Parts: sequence; structure tokens; C-alpha cells
Amino acid sequence: MQPVFVAGTGMTRFGKHIDCGLKSLAAEAIGEAIADASITSSQLQAADMGNAAAGVMADQVLIPGQVALRGMGIGRIPVVKIENACRRIT
Repeated sequence: MQPVFVAGTGMTRFGKHIDCGLKSLAAEAIGEAIADASITSSQLQAADMGNAAAGVMADQVLIPGQVALRGMGIGRIPVVKIENACRRIT
């Protein structure tokens, strides 16, 4: 078995991003993760993408991670989609 590790992480601030699309939000978080890992995008071997409903909003329900990465010139790596959301407690 080959060792696996997370080399870097990145995320956007929580909130409503009405003026931003999936690609620009993902580029912000992915750019942070690449910088945090001190690597170049060509060194990525796999990616996990977590979001809440962005795929539905962008009409890319099955492949929002691949679409976002392709917009940054990154492709041909495995991408795992992690759908997530918070619950507002009143």
C-alpha cells in the first residue's frame, strides 16, 4: 500500500457569494491549497472538492470539481466530490 497524505488545504470564507461563480471560488481555494503545499499545479495527483449545492447552481451536478479544475488548467487527475452543507439552528 502506498502512503497518502494531504499536502495543503485552502477554502473560501463562509458567506453568500452572489457575485462569484463556482470557478472563481474554487480557484481561490485551490490556489491557497497549492501555495500551502508549496507545490505547482502540475504536481497534483488527486483532489477532493467540498461544496454545498454549487453543482446544482452551475448545472454541473456530477462533475463540479473537474469543471473548476479544468478552468485553472488542471486536468487528468482523480477528483472526489464531497457534498456538504450547514444546518441553521434557530
